[in-house]
Amino acid sequence: MTLYIRISDTDISFARFENGVQPTFLFETYHMRPQVSLTVNLREAMRAVNLLHEPSDRVEVLASGMVTPVPLAEFQEEDAEAAYDYCFTKGEQRRVFYDTVPASNTVLLFALPEATCRTLEDAFGEVRFAASLTGVVRHFASKGLGTTTGKRLFVYPHDSVADVAVFEDSRLVMLNTYSVRTLTDVSYYTLNLARHLCLDLRETPFFVAGVPLLRDPAVRELQQYAARVYPITPSAEFNRHIVATTPDVPYDLVCGLLR
Repeated sequence: MTLYIRISDTDISFARFENGVQPTFLFETYHMRPQVSLTVNLREAMRAVNLLHEPSDRVEVLASGMVTPVPLAEFQEEDAEAAYDYCFTKGEQRRVFYDTVPASNTVLLFALPEATCRTLEDAFGEVRFAASLTGVVRHFASKGLGTTTGKRLFVYPHDSVADVAVFEDSRLVMLNTYSVRTLTDVSYYTLNLARHLCLDLRETPFFVAGVPLLRDPAVRELQQYAARVYPITPSAEFNRHIVATTPDVPYDLVCGLLR
Protein backbone atom coordinates (compact mmCIF):
# COMPACT_ATOMS: atom_id res chain seq x y z
CA MET A 1 0.00 0.00 0.00
CA THR A 2 1.30 3.49 -0.86
CA LEU A 3 1.90 6.05 1.86
CA TYR A 4 1.16 9.67 0.93
CA ILE A 5 2.52 12.56 2.98
CA ARG A 6 1.17 16.05 2.28
CA ILE A 7 3.18 18.89 3.81
CA SER A 8 1.79 22.40 4.24
CA ASP A 9 2.80 25.34 6.44
CA THR A 10 0.36 24.30 9.19
CA ASP A 11 -0.32 20.57 8.86
CA ILE A 12 1.17 17.29 7.76
CA SER A 13 -1.43 14.91 6.33
CA PHE A 14 -0.79 11.18 6.08
CA ALA A 15 -2.77 8.76 3.96
CA ARG A 16 -2.54 5.11 3.04
CA PHE A 17 -4.33 4.28 -0.17
CA GLU A 18 -4.82 1.23 -2.33
CA ASN A 19 -7.33 1.44 -5.14
CA GLY A 20 -9.31 -1.51 -6.43
CA VAL A 21 -12.75 -3.09 -6.30
CA GLN A 22 -12.76 -2.44 -2.55
CA PRO A 23 -10.48 0.59 -2.09
CA THR A 24 -8.59 0.98 1.19
CA PHE A 25 -8.04 4.50 2.52
CA LEU A 26 -6.69 5.61 5.89
CA PHE A 27 -6.20 9.29 6.69
CA GLU A 28 -4.70 11.20 9.60
CA THR A 29 -3.53 14.80 10.12
CA TYR A 30 -0.77 16.08 12.38
CA HIS A 31 -1.08 19.78 13.32
CA MET A 32 2.39 21.28 13.36
CA ARG A 33 3.85 23.24 16.23
CA PRO A 34 4.75 26.68 14.79
CA GLN A 35 7.54 27.27 17.31
CA VAL A 36 9.73 24.45 15.97
CA SER A 37 11.09 23.64 12.52
CA LEU A 38 9.43 21.53 9.87
CA THR A 39 12.09 18.89 10.36
CA VAL A 40 11.31 18.63 14.09
CA ASN A 41 7.58 18.50 13.35
CA LEU A 42 8.15 15.67 10.88
CA ARG A 43 10.09 13.66 13.44
CA GLU A 44 7.41 14.21 16.08
CA ALA A 45 4.65 13.28 13.62
CA MET A 46 6.41 10.05 12.70
CA ARG A 47 6.29 9.03 16.36
CA ALA A 48 2.70 10.16 16.96
CA VAL A 49 0.77 9.12 13.83
CA ASN A 50 -0.62 5.59 14.11
CA LEU A 51 -0.82 4.73 10.41
CA LEU A 52 2.95 5.18 10.08
CA HIS A 53 3.54 2.08 12.17
CA GLU A 54 2.83 -0.22 9.21
CA PRO A 55 5.30 -0.79 6.32
CA SER A 56 4.66 0.85 2.95
CA ASP A 57 5.30 -0.35 -0.59
CA ARG A 58 6.29 3.17 -1.63
CA VAL A 59 6.14 6.72 -0.31
CA GLU A 60 4.97 9.84 -2.14
CA VAL A 61 5.40 13.30 -0.65
CA LEU A 62 3.15 16.12 -1.83
CA ALA A 63 4.53 19.60 -1.15
CA SER A 64 1.91 22.29 -0.65
CA GLY A 65 3.89 25.38 -1.54
CA MET A 66 4.73 27.84 -4.26
CA VAL A 67 5.03 26.60 -7.84
CA THR A 68 5.88 28.32 -11.07
CA PRO A 69 4.69 27.09 -14.47
CA VAL A 70 7.00 26.78 -17.46
CA PRO A 71 5.81 26.04 -21.02
CA LEU A 72 6.81 22.48 -21.89
CA ALA A 73 8.33 23.58 -25.20
CA GLU A 74 10.72 25.94 -23.36
CA PHE A 75 11.61 23.66 -20.45
CA GLN A 76 15.16 22.40 -19.99
CA GLU A 77 15.74 20.13 -17.00
CA GLU A 78 19.20 21.55 -16.34
CA ASP A 79 17.69 25.06 -16.03
CA ALA A 80 14.98 24.10 -13.49
CA GLU A 81 16.84 25.31 -10.40
CA ALA A 82 17.88 28.59 -11.98
CA ALA A 83 14.33 29.27 -13.20
CA TYR A 84 12.87 28.58 -9.75
CA ASP A 85 15.48 30.76 -8.03
CA TYR A 86 14.69 33.56 -10.46
CA CYS A 87 11.03 33.51 -9.37
CA PHE A 88 11.43 32.97 -5.62
CA THR A 89 13.84 34.40 -3.07
CA LYS A 90 16.42 31.85 -2.06
CA GLY A 91 16.76 31.32 1.69
CA GLU A 92 17.71 27.99 3.23
CA GLN A 93 19.21 25.25 1.08
CA ARG A 94 16.52 23.55 -0.97
CA ARG A 95 15.93 21.00 -3.69
CA VAL A 96 14.05 22.00 -6.82
CA PHE A 97 11.77 19.46 -8.50
CA TYR A 98 9.36 19.51 -11.41
CA ASP A 99 6.09 17.84 -12.45
CA THR A 100 4.59 17.73 -15.93
CA VAL A 101 1.00 18.49 -16.93
CA PRO A 102 0.88 17.00 -20.44
CA ALA A 103 -2.72 18.06 -21.14
CA SER A 104 -1.67 21.71 -20.77
CA ASN A 105 1.86 21.36 -22.19
CA THR A 106 3.12 22.76 -18.89
CA VAL A 107 5.83 21.94 -16.36
CA LEU A 108 5.40 22.99 -12.71
CA LEU A 109 8.55 23.81 -10.73
CA PHE A 110 8.50 23.49 -6.93
CA ALA A 111 10.93 23.06 -4.05
CA LEU A 112 11.37 21.63 -0.56
CA PRO A 113 14.04 22.40 2.06
CA GLU A 114 17.03 20.08 1.81
CA ALA A 115 16.72 19.21 5.52
CA THR A 116 13.11 18.12 5.01
CA CYS A 117 14.05 15.90 2.06
CA ARG A 118 16.83 14.26 4.05
CA THR A 119 14.59 13.65 7.06
CA LEU A 120 12.00 11.94 4.85
CA GLU A 121 14.60 9.86 3.04
CA ASP A 122 16.25 8.82 6.30
CA ALA A 123 12.87 7.69 7.64
CA PHE A 124 11.36 6.06 4.55
CA GLY A 125 14.18 5.34 2.13
CA GLU A 126 13.29 6.08 -1.48
CA VAL A 127 10.71 8.86 -1.70
CA ARG A 128 8.95 10.39 -4.70
CA PHE A 129 8.34 14.14 -4.43
CA ALA A 130 5.52 16.01 -6.17
CA ALA A 131 3.72 19.34 -5.84
CA SER A 132 0.28 19.01 -4.28
CA LEU A 133 -0.98 21.56 -6.81
CA THR A 134 -0.03 19.31 -9.74
CA GLY A 135 -3.01 16.99 -9.29
CA VAL A 136 -5.33 20.00 -9.09
CA VAL A 137 -3.97 21.57 -12.28
CA ARG A 138 -4.22 18.25 -14.13
CA HIS A 139 -7.82 17.88 -13.00
CA PHE A 140 -8.80 21.48 -13.78
CA ALA A 141 -7.33 21.18 -17.28
CA SER A 142 -10.23 18.93 -18.28
CA LYS A 143 -12.97 20.14 -15.92
CA GLY A 144 -15.73 22.02 -17.72
CA LEU A 145 -14.60 21.03 -21.21
CA GLY A 146 -17.57 20.44 -23.46
CA THR A 147 -19.99 22.25 -21.18
CA THR A 148 -18.51 25.75 -21.28
CA THR A 149 -16.86 27.91 -23.92
CA GLY A 150 -14.11 30.46 -23.56
CA LYS A 151 -12.01 30.83 -20.43
CA ARG A 152 -12.71 29.12 -17.09
CA LEU A 153 -11.46 30.38 -13.74
CA PHE A 154 -10.71 28.13 -10.76
CA VAL A 155 -10.17 29.18 -7.14
CA TYR A 156 -8.82 26.87 -4.46
CA PRO A 157 -8.53 28.40 -0.95
CA HIS A 158 -6.49 26.39 1.57
CA ASP A 159 -3.77 26.78 4.21
CA SER A 160 -4.05 30.62 4.31
CA VAL A 161 -3.53 30.88 0.55
CA ALA A 162 -5.69 30.84 -2.57
CA ASP A 163 -4.54 29.15 -5.77
CA VAL A 164 -6.14 30.76 -8.82
CA ALA A 165 -5.91 29.24 -12.30
CA VAL A 166 -7.41 30.21 -15.63
CA PHE A 167 -7.80 27.78 -18.52
CA GLU A 168 -8.91 28.16 -22.11
CA ASP A 169 -9.82 24.68 -23.32
CA SER A 170 -7.00 22.62 -21.75
CA ARG A 171 -4.42 25.41 -22.11
CA LEU A 172 -3.21 26.97 -18.86
CA VAL A 173 -3.54 30.73 -19.28
CA MET A 174 -2.46 31.75 -15.77
CA LEU A 175 -1.60 30.19 -12.41
CA ASN A 176 -0.77 32.02 -9.22
CA THR A 177 -0.93 31.60 -5.44
CA TYR A 178 -1.95 34.47 -3.15
CA SER A 179 -1.61 34.80 0.61
CA VAL A 180 -5.09 35.40 2.01
CA ARG A 181 -6.43 36.04 5.49
CA THR A 182 -10.06 36.96 4.80
CA LEU A 183 -12.80 36.32 2.28
CA THR A 184 -12.32 39.80 0.90
CA ASP A 185 -8.70 38.88 0.14
CA VAL A 186 -9.91 35.93 -1.93
CA SER A 187 -12.37 38.03 -3.90
CA TYR A 188 -9.90 40.92 -4.29
CA TYR A 189 -7.17 38.84 -5.89
CA THR A 190 -9.58 36.75 -7.96
CA LEU A 191 -11.53 39.69 -9.33
CA ASN A 192 -8.39 41.76 -9.93
CA LEU A 193 -7.00 38.89 -11.97
CA ALA A 194 -10.29 38.59 -13.88
CA ARG A 195 -10.10 42.29 -14.70
CA HIS A 196 -6.53 42.05 -16.00
CA LEU A 197 -7.51 39.13 -18.24
CA CYS A 198 -10.64 40.97 -19.43
CA LEU A 199 -12.93 38.16 -18.24
CA ASP A 200 -16.65 38.88 -18.46
CA LEU A 201 -18.08 38.49 -14.94
CA ARG A 202 -21.51 37.78 -16.43
CA GLU A 203 -20.33 34.91 -18.62
CA THR A 204 -17.07 33.43 -17.30
CA PRO A 205 -17.62 30.41 -15.02
CA PHE A 206 -15.87 30.54 -11.65
CA PHE A 207 -15.29 27.15 -10.00
CA VAL A 208 -14.40 27.11 -6.29
CA ALA A 209 -12.79 24.07 -4.65
CA GLY A 210 -11.64 23.23 -1.12
CA VAL A 211 -13.03 21.91 2.15
CA PRO A 212 -16.59 23.21 2.74
CA LEU A 213 -15.47 25.48 5.61
CA LEU A 214 -13.38 27.52 3.17
CA ARG A 215 -15.12 26.79 -0.13
CA ASP A 216 -18.72 27.74 0.69
CA PRO A 217 -18.03 31.23 2.14
CA ALA A 218 -15.75 31.95 -0.85
CA VAL A 219 -18.57 30.96 -3.21
CA ARG A 220 -21.02 33.32 -1.46
CA GLU A 221 -18.48 36.14 -1.51
CA LEU A 222 -17.71 35.78 -5.22
CA GLN A 223 -21.40 35.46 -6.10
CA GLN A 224 -21.80 39.10 -5.10
CA TYR A 225 -19.71 40.08 -8.13
CA ALA A 226 -19.81 37.25 -10.69
CA ALA A 227 -22.89 35.63 -12.18
CA ARG A 228 -21.63 32.07 -12.65
CA VAL A 229 -19.93 30.84 -9.49
CA TYR A 230 -20.04 27.10 -8.77
CA PRO A 231 -18.80 25.05 -5.80
CA ILE A 232 -16.79 21.93 -6.61
CA THR A 233 -18.00 18.92 -4.62
CA PRO A 234 -15.42 16.09 -4.63
CA SER A 235 -17.97 13.37 -3.77
CA ALA A 236 -19.95 14.24 -6.89
CA GLU A 237 -16.84 14.71 -9.07
CA PHE A 238 -15.35 11.36 -8.10
CA ASN A 239 -18.50 9.24 -7.88
CA ARG A 240 -18.56 9.08 -4.06
CA HIS A 241 -15.16 7.40 -3.88
CA ILE A 242 -14.01 6.77 -0.31
CA VAL A 243 -11.16 9.26 -0.72
CA ALA A 244 -13.56 11.99 -1.83
CA THR A 245 -16.13 11.33 0.91
CA THR A 246 -13.72 11.15 3.87
CA PRO A 247 -14.04 14.40 5.89
CA ASP A 248 -11.27 17.01 5.94
CA VAL A 249 -9.13 15.47 3.19
CA PRO A 250 -7.52 18.39 1.28
CA TYR A 251 -8.89 18.76 -2.23
CA ASP A 252 -5.41 18.59 -3.75
CA LEU A 253 -4.81 15.25 -2.03
CA VAL A 254 -8.09 13.93 -3.44
CA CYS A 255 -7.04 14.98 -6.95
CA GLY A 256 -3.57 13.56 -6.47
CA LEU A 257 -4.81 10.15 -5.34
CA LEU A 258 -7.64 9.87 -7.88
CA ARG A 259 -5.82 11.39 -10.88
